[in-house]
Amino acid sequence: MHRWRFLDHPAPFAADLQSQGRRVTWDWHSELAEAGPDIARRLHVPENATLTRTRYVFRGDGRPLQLATSYEMREFASHSDEDRRGFVTKMYAHGIKITEIVESVHTRIPRPAESDALDLAAGVHVLHVERTHWAGDRPVETSDIIIPGDRFRVMYSMPV
Repeated sequence: MHRWRFLDHPAPFAADLQSQGRRVTWDWHSELAEAGPDIARRLHVPENATLTRTRYVFRGDGRPLQLATSYEMREFASHSDEDRRGFVTKMYAHGIKITEIVESVHTRIPRPAESDALDLAAGVHVLHVERTHWAGDRPVETSDIIIPGDRFRVMYSMPV
C-alpha cells in the first residue's frame, strides 16, 4: 500500500488497489458523534464537541481489506453521495488549504469487531494508522485506519 499516491482521490486506498488491477468496493455511513477524549485531543476541540464521524469498510475482490473511521468538523462534512470529493479538494472549496498530513503508525491486537469485520485469522495483528489533515496550525480532520498486518506492507515516500 503506497501512502503517497492518490492523496486527493475520494478513496485513496481504493485507487491504489484499483491501480493494481483489483476490483474495489466500499461501504460508508456518516453520523454525528461526540468527540470524546482522544479525538478531542487530536482535533483540538472540547470533548463534547459534535463532529461528523464516517465509518468505511473497503473490499478488494469482495474481501474486506481496510476499516477507516474519519472525524471532521460538521461544517465541512459531505452531505450526499455526490459530494464525495477528495478531502483536500473539499477543504479548498471551503477556502481552507491543507498544508500537512501527519500519520502515526503502530501495530496492535485487533478489537473483536475489527477482527470480525476484516475476517482475520487468530493471532493476526493490525496496522493502526492515525492520520490528521492540518491547515497551518489547525487540525481539520483525523481518522483511524485499520489494516490487516498479514496482507499489506505500508510504504511511504518523502520528497527531498
